[in-house]
Amino acid sequence: MIISNAKIVLKNKIIDGYIEFNETKIIRIKAGKTNKPSFNAKGLYLLPAFIDSHTHGGYGFDFNMLSGHNFRQEIKKYFSRIHKEGVGSILLTTVTCSDKDLDNIASNYNIIKTFDKNNLIKGWYIEGPYISIARKGTHNKRLIRPLDIKQLEHLDKLLPNTVKVLAVAPEFKKNLNKYKLINKDFFLATGHTNANYQEAMQSFDLGAKRIIHLYNAMPNFDKRFPTIINAIFNRRDLNCEVICDTKHVASKTILNTYKILGADQIMVISDSLLTKGFPNGTYDVWGSKVDKRGVLDYLHGTNCIAGGNLPYNKQIENFGKITNCPMTDILKVSSLNAAKSIKLDKKIGNLIKGAESNFVLLDKNYKLKATFIRGKII
Repeated sequence: MIISNAKIVLKNKIIDGYIEFNETKIIRIKAGKTNKPSFNAKGLYLLPAFIDSHTHGGYGFDFNMLSGHNFRQEIKKYFSRIHKEGVGSILLTTVTCSDKDLDNIASNYNIIKTFDKNNLIKGWYIEGPYISIARKGTHNKRLIRPLDIKQLEHLDKLLPNTVKVLAVAPEFKKNLNKYKLINKDFFLATGHTNANYQEAMQSFDLGAKRIIHLYNAMPNFDKRFPTIINAIFNRRDLNCEVICDTKHVASKTILNTYKILGADQIMVISDSLLTKGFPNGTYDVWGSKVDKRGVLDYLHGTNCIAGGNLPYNKQIENFGKITNCPMTDILKVSSLNAAKSIKLDKKIGNLIKGAESNFVLLDKNYKLKATFIRGKII
């Protein structure tokens, strides 16, 4: 199988050429033309399929449903629709829950992988319970607790060869003292935190290189009393998640962030809830009612933001239009940085020989025009 007449977006350059692949991997990438039968990209930009590395679900499904038993039909619906967003890989993301629920989710992880025919799920993002009560957002306050080494060792035994990202608030009840015990088994992320500058910097030095939805659920930048935001701006070794629905983070702030950090440090995420793809209305999410109004979900009857629901391709389109960045930067923020953050950039998020044959075609305005999953257009 071949896609020809494409502007192929590589890590640091774009070539006019074609890409040859089978249903599992890329075979070769060549500049120029080919006489072999092919799909004509008509000059569109070819990139790896997107990686949404922080998503709670969509289309009526939420990954915390894995703590129970009635999720099979819902997840099949989710799998049938997610690729339409140009997404080829995700980290299934759960929120604060009990130890029993964490165990059930870990046990059901391998069950849902049997439904995952396109290898969409690349790992588990555990966003809570080891976060700050002060910056909990919509997480259940009663279930928030300090790092539990025995529980984490237990989860690692249940899923020993699985990518696991762990959210931690470094300031919460001496969590920092336990980082060295877990960073060999978990990719540590800092967020949902009230950490000051020193606490944040220490967490980064101890291996927490991922920032959970930058600006959201953390203190603001402060000119007199440095916060975690000040610390982030002083580092060049972090991967910063940014929600690009223009509501969680304003367009001008997205632009400023791009200018300060550059594309190498930004990962666009959706942080989407089960309401994605559904009409405006009231829905049950994590045991609470939320009102979907446009691209945001609010706690029922309030103006308190509970989450978002904008499809991932629209987030990428927003980022491109706001920053007017080159397609090589779109490659980084939409896939490569996320892949590198979990050490999978030899397999996904990269147009190189042997990587998965999942692709998107974008026009010059960053609009998604076609998606190929396992070598086939969907």
